[in-house]
Amino acid sequence: MSLHPLTHIIVAGEIALLSVVIPVDEGAVVFSFGLFAALVIPSRTEVRITGTLLRVLAIAGMFLFLIHGVRWNPPGILFEGLRTGLASFLHIAAPITAVMYLSRRIRAEELFALLLDIRISAAAILILFRTIWLVPRLTERMDEVITAMQLRGIRIETPVQRIKVLVPALGAIFASMIREISENSLTLASRGFLRHSRKTHLLALSYGRYDTALIIISTLIMAVSWF
Repeated sequence: MSLHPLTHIIVAGEIALLSVVIPVDEGAVVFSFGLFAALVIPSRTEVRITGTLLRVLAIAGMFLFLIHGVRWNPPGILFEGLRTGLASFLHIAAPITAVMYLSRRIRAEELFALLLDIRISAAAILILFRTIWLVPRLTERMDEVITAMQLRGIRIETPVQRIKVLVPALGAIFASMIREISENSLTLASRGFLRHSRKTHLLALSYGRYDTALIIISTLIMAVSWF
């Protein structure tokens, strides 16, 4: 069963919203369900940012634990602080998990067709796609730098060695990405993509009864749980 991209966006957004507006204990359960679904449901796309986003969640959780849950003098664990840290973590993790799910379920051509169908401006579409492109492309550039250094005989076996190699090269990496963005933007502009005219797409998006049923069910669940 293939769902409409808008259905995925609405359901993921409602689950993310529900996990932060209800009490923290219930919100943690809803978030856990959403994270489990995002990781278990098979991916339909070639985008591979799940590992990066999971590392972001782990780092955020660690810092929030150290800030809210640890008492340094005298050393100890603050259980009330853990609840505060969990609430803050949900506000960060819920939208990230929604993005993780959408990146695995909505293909680029489907997102492009959806944005054109709902009359989003060409400039906004270009900015959105360039923003989405940054994370996987940055990862690819870093891997390219690591591979180049290893071919030159530099040993890179630990995370510390990886950081030592990447930090001096960050300026060149970002400069090359900005140049690539500029070249792509100029190419699209020269082809008339930014002209104020109606754009079309080849992919036909179908909205069926399964989409309607799923949106109604998710909305009812959110409304009942919230109120």
